[in-house]
Amino acid sequence: MPVATRVKEVEYSDQGYKPHPGQVLFHAATARFRVLACGRRWGKDRACLYELLRLLPWLLTRNKGSALVPTVLVWIVAPTYPLAEQIWGELKTFMPYHFIDDVRESDRCIKCVGGVEVWIRTASEPEKLVGAGLDLLVITEAALIQEEAWTTGLRPMLSSPGRAGLALINSTPKGLNWFHEIYLRGQDIQDKEVWSLNSPTWENPYISEGEVKQAKATLPEQVFRQEYGAEFMSDVGLVFRHVEGCVQGEMAEPVPGHNYIMGVDLAKHHDFTVVLVADTGTRRVVHHDRFSQIDYVLQKERIAQIARRYNDARGWMDSTGVGDPILEDLQRMGLHIEGYHLGAVSKRQLVDGLAVSLEQEQIRFPKIPQLISELKAYQYEETKAGNLRSSAPSGYWDDEVIALGLVVYGLSQSHGIMGGKPPVLIRRQW
Repeated sequence: MPVATRVKEVEYSDQGYKPHPGQVLFHAATARFRVLACGRRWGKDRACLYELLRLLPWLLTRNKGSALVPTVLVWIVAPTYPLAEQIWGELKTFMPYHFIDDVRESDRCIKCVGGVEVWIRTASEPEKLVGAGLDLLVITEAALIQEEAWTTGLRPMLSSPGRAGLALINSTPKGLNWFHEIYLRGQDIQDKEVWSLNSPTWENPYISEGEVKQAKATLPEQVFRQEYGAEFMSDVGLVFRHVEGCVQGEMAEPVPGHNYIMGVDLAKHHDFTVVLVADTGTRRVVHHDRFSQIDYVLQKERIAQIARRYNDARGWMDSTGVGDPILEDLQRMGLHIEGYHLGAVSKRQLVDGLAVSLEQEQIRFPKIPQLISELKAYQYEETKAGNLRSSAPSGYWDDEVIALGLVVYGLSQSHGIMGGKPPVLIRRQW
């Protein structure tokens, strides 16, 4: 098949995509950076994927003969591995078959006709977001991506000579962060570089009115306004409030004579093992470690080293599933560590205890981007029975949340033994 024909087949109009009015506005915009701040199920990712397909033929024509390698380079960035996998599946589904030269599953890269490369990346480790200049950057759920990932990693990659440097950025609002700032730029008629649209879920005509009404009737008002109404709200907090007020101090070396509490959440599948250590006297986190190791022998040794370093810290760890035998091994190594089984009730108690400590600013921690991001993302969701439960959004991790919850639990258990001061329990209204 001739190259010209293969390029033409990438046009989204040939794929049966029927954009609703809000998506039509997005596709018609011509600004360098286009921002969608919209409610859940509005069609943000679908619009961005099809706009990517629409732009590829133009980018190929633009860069032809420029000696750029690859001729066109595109990154799609998601906050977490599970979301990146979801986007990867959709990209392979919607990319026209005859336009593809090679699919590299291990790298999550599609190579296409004419020297086009489309890569999937995650922003969970901002320091790894480095590479060649980009012609097009697509960011999904940007409000849950750390500001550092945008300012020091992704934004500079849009400034390379010869590259188009375009960006399609979408998210449901999550507070007043860098995503809110770039959205506001798009609302300034003097700023020609950014275009933005704010649109609630119900402006997607393919979402039933009954679905929206049910969500409004069952979700807390602020949650509904943010997640469905796409409102930027200063301190929705969802499950955890006053997170920023608890950000204080720096990491600290162990002090002779001080007592420490350690919280450990073990890695499962693609997530991370997180270890947090807090000083019982100041109720301040002084050490943070986050790592991914398949070999549990290495994980156990690393946890043991941290505990011993901090004056044989007393610890609590998630003993659910694989955590139980690892807990026993750590105890046999002489560590003062106890298990916490995360069942439905016990997890709710752990999360509620952490929420109260944050509200009362009874726990402090340095600026740990991943921890702050997970705390702000944690939310209420409706169960099939119509009840509310708190959890990380689908596709997101909660390793940091659980580790900090175990630290708070450990501090409360140590009250009167190590001098920790527990939070005053209050009845929480939602």
